[in-house]
Amino acid sequence: MKRTSALGALLFTSALVAPGVASAQSVDEADATGKAASGSVDAKSDRKSDRENASNSTNSNEIIVTARRRDERLIDAPVAITAVGGDTLNQYQATRVTDIASLVPSLVAGKAASGSSASIFLRGVGSTALSAGFDQSVSFVIDGLPMSRGREISLPQFDVQRVEVLKGPQALFFGKNTTGGLISITTNGPTDHFEAGLKGGYGFEAKERYVEGFVSGPISDSIRARLAGRYSKSDGAFVNTAAPTYTNYIPGQFRFSNDDRRGGSESYGLRGTVEIDFSPDFKYEVKGGFTKVKDGGPTDLVERLCGGGRTSPLPADPGFGTPFPASPNADCSIDGRSDSSNIPPVVAETNYRYARDGVLYADFASQYVIGTGTISSDVFDVSSITGYYHFKQTDLNNVTGEAYPAGFSQLADFKQFSQELRFQSTFDGPLGVMFGGFYSDSEFVFNTDAYIFPVPLDPINNTFVTFKRDDGFKAKSLSFFAEATLDITPSLELSAGGRYSFESRDSYQRSLAAHSAFATTFPSGIELRDKYNDENFSPQVTLRYKPSTNTTLYASYKQGFKAGGFNISQSLTPAASVQAGRFGAESAEGGEVGFRTLLFDNALAFSITAYRYLYTDLQVQFFDPQTVSLTAGNAGELRTQGIEADFNYRVPGLDGLSLRGAAAYNDAKFRDYIGQCYVGQTIAEGCDLQLVGGAYTAQDYSDRTPPKAPEFAGRLGVTYEMPVGSSFKLRLSGDGSYTSKYNFTDALRPDAVQDGYAKLDAAIAFGDIDDAWTISLIGRNLTNKLVVTAANDMPFTGGTGTGTTTGVVADMSAFVDNPREIIVEASFKF
Repeated sequence: MKRTSALGALLFTSALVAPGVASAQSVDEADATGKAASGSVDAKSDRKSDRENASNSTNSNEIIVTARRRDERLIDAPVAITAVGGDTLNQYQATRVTDIASLVPSLVAGKAASGSSASIFLRGVGSTALSAGFDQSVSFVIDGLPMSRGREISLPQFDVQRVEVLKGPQALFFGKNTTGGLISITTNGPTDHFEAGLKGGYGFEAKERYVEGFVSGPISDSIRARLAGRYSKSDGAFVNTAAPTYTNYIPGQFRFSNDDRRGGSESYGLRGTVEIDFSPDFKYEVKGGFTKVKDGGPTDLVERLCGGGRTSPLPADPGFGTPFPASPNADCSIDGRSDSSNIPPVVAETNYRYARDGVLYADFASQYVIGTGTISSDVFDVSSITGYYHFKQTDLNNVTGEAYPAGFSQLADFKQFSQELRFQSTFDGPLGVMFGGFYSDSEFVFNTDAYIFPVPLDPINNTFVTFKRDDGFKAKSLSFFAEATLDITPSLELSAGGRYSFESRDSYQRSLAAHSAFATTFPSGIELRDKYNDENFSPQVTLRYKPSTNTTLYASYKQGFKAGGFNISQSLTPAASVQAGRFGAESAEGGEVGFRTLLFDNALAFSITAYRYLYTDLQVQFFDPQTVSLTAGNAGELRTQGIEADFNYRVPGLDGLSLRGAAAYNDAKFRDYIGQCYVGQTIAEGCDLQLVGGAYTAQDYSDRTPPKAPEFAGRLGVTYEMPVGSSFKLRLSGDGSYTSKYNFTDALRPDAVQDGYAKLDAAIAFGDIDDAWTISLIGRNLTNKLVVTAANDMPFTGGTGTGTTTGVVADMSAFVDNPREIIVEASFKF
């Protein structure tokens, strides 16, 4: 593996930020540290000082993080991290991962239609949604349980204590190795005194109604419990322009508009937690929850974006006769309007799995149970995390609007058992150690039926469906990790460790009988099986220097790893093969340096981080709209480097006034990467490599910016809280954000660029001085910027002439982020 070069000089840009978001810390940490902003640290070990600073914290606004799997102040953690407290999430009603992404510069996240059903990128590194065989480069950890399938983006977030977004490779502390980063969500636990809360609200744009509540407290001297839940239902904020009925081109078959609105959903979740103190040194926590989400399916968020600058949609031309004309109700703009209609009921109800009655939908349900035990001693603290996670989603989608029925249904059913055992030394002395092991066993079923050609009923197989496929895998992961930490001096700490991983995955694909007219193109009886085995060692070294209690400097070297596998979303044509479906492991190597401090009597908190990483064999995927096929493979190299900074400032002399800011500059470039052309790309446009059958098939991606990698992103915010009389208080908050342009397609189509955009959030809250009740008016994305997070080519709408002198690019189905929302909310605490 190549070594990354030293950090280059990068231009630092001034900061913009999010409410209460602390890439390094909250300034309120100062209240918990005795305002010891200067002076050298004492002779205690850094590790013991960190624990005491965290445990002695009494300020409710302070963010304590677990980025190194132990409680410590954000300012003390030598990692690149953005931490968002629960109060901040509540302030703007951020209850979805896409809402959280808007608070974190350089994080681009959104739903997608197939594969993982998620597109999550951090610093320009991520995994697109197309292949269900990929793990995510940016994964989730919820209450200590690793989740890497991507569908966790559908989980509503409620009663959350904090969210930590860790950037760059994460090999050592969170179970499965990741390369791009991870999103760690920690929910609230039981309290040692009774408390309860209830809130409800209404969103005017999406007509959303929601209610959320919790109750917490002791059951006995040694048992505590918490129960939290949320229910919401919305009609959707997007407009559906489809006609009430539309022909399906087969006599007697019609398609119907789903609704006059798009983006609606209904969800509910319930979570229970019980903590038991078996003794002062032995505690056990059991946390379990379930979630149910029903909506119009991922394609309910899709809008048509016409290719090549065209101003009218292309007809669909599947190649067997006269093209199907475009719908007069479709347009070429990202404007909140799109034509969405169902699959004809007779088609859906005739041997079309998971299609139900033809109305587009998605049903997502998940359950998880986590048991966490901790034993404390004067030598080692021992922790055990046992987890079970299951989700099941069925859905029916249509990616081409009402004019042409390019639809598919899916079953995604995933089960995972995991166990982690960790030992952390607590003995005195300059040397500390941490070691343990992690094991997971998972199984994934991913079945797909596709209806992409309108044809009469097949009397032999009794179906209208074009192809049917059963896919899946069984995977096991075993790893061992260790880290030693040496206090070289009372203020200088050196940590070194690594994780050794063993990964195995047995994948399969199997084609089933579909419509006889397509038996030559999509024959039944194809069965592919692949066995993947790999191992990896990912080291990590960190040097931390604390010249004073509230100042930290650090430098770290890291490696990361994501296992390869098999593309279970591969089209099963006669050309399909095991070799064509394989993709290799993805690895990362590089480092970062950081500085964090509290200044001006702890009124100002400031941090800055610089990083540089090299990703080798980045896992990539492409979709061909003419052959309706998906390919997966590995890119050559991707280099990311940049600078991130943030500040929080409590204005002296103006009680209740605070300013905040955060910014991220990211320079990401492909290197040594020859990859697939975008469909319809001509020789003159760069599709001029790897001649096959009279047409070129590849382009050079070297020195080009990867998808979803904005060069700059940042936020700037202000909050002013003041008393109103002796019994009430008023809080005013406003936050502006800006994200520069980025490409949102895997093949870097030049017509698939999200322009730079600015958003504005604001909130007004009035209530009791002791928070017994609060009434809030919340505005999100008040500038109503409709942002594309991902896009795929629409089947049969262009995409011809690739690698020749004359090509036609396809129209795109673009996934659009949340529009403007105005919310009124009332909350009560008891």
